[in-house]
Amino acid sequence: MKKSIVSFAVLISLISFVFFSCKSETEKTVGEKKENITTNNAPKENTSSKDKVDTKEVKLTSEEQKKMNIFFSNFSEVGLMPFESGKIADEELINFGVLHNYKNNLSKFEKVDNLNSKIKEEHISASIKKYFGRNFSGHKSTGEFKYKNGYYFIPQADGEAFTFSQVDKMNDIGGDKFTAYVNVYSAGSGWSGDVHASPKKWGTGEGNPELTGKFKATVLKTNGPNGESVYTLIDYIKQ
Repeated sequence: MKKSIVSFAVLISLISFVFFSCKSETEKTVGEKKENITTNNAPKENTSSKDKVDTKEVKLTSEEQKKMNIFFSNFSEVGLMPFESGKIADEELINFGVLHNYKNNLSKFEKVDNLNSKIKEEHISASIKKYFGRNFSGHKSTGEFKYKNGYYFIPQADGEAFTFSQVDKMNDIGGDKFTAYVNVYSAGSGWSGDVHASPKKWGTGEGNPELTGKFKATVLKTNGPNGESVYTLIDYIKQ
């Protein structure tokens, strides 16, 4: 009889052990699933500040639109190469300064002979300061222009294609900086239409403007000596 009671007690103990073991494993599995759910629902990585720019569009007036078109046309008309912030080469700045003055300030050039003209380096420095906000003194010859005794020399040319820009959209990205989306157009040298008009008004005839490039640029806005808005180019990225 005693032996039967002991056997029965052992059997009860075994059943209890198996029951609680299964319960423990079940609770553990539930806990693990709950933990996995929490992990899967964890907040996604924060979007970087770079991805948050371009969210506040600037509504340009007609005069502001023209001003920005002219500002960016200074770069497109000389074929400025794309560059990232802080990575524009000195040669590119020099080429810009020479060509910008040749196209817009021809009176600053001195005739050398029937084929060549020259311009003082100080005018190149002034243009670089105005459009890029940099104090420039690294004057030297480039692949395009010879530099000698404080002058840059340029061959005279005419009959080139007419290139200009229109700003499609501008966004305020804070810190007095703006992102501009720029369309570049090229037309025949004899075209004399309105560069600020809608492209739809130009038509598609021979010599009329055609879209030849798109850029995304960052500019810094400051105040000039008379309180006017002054812009300098920070980067110029081809799209």
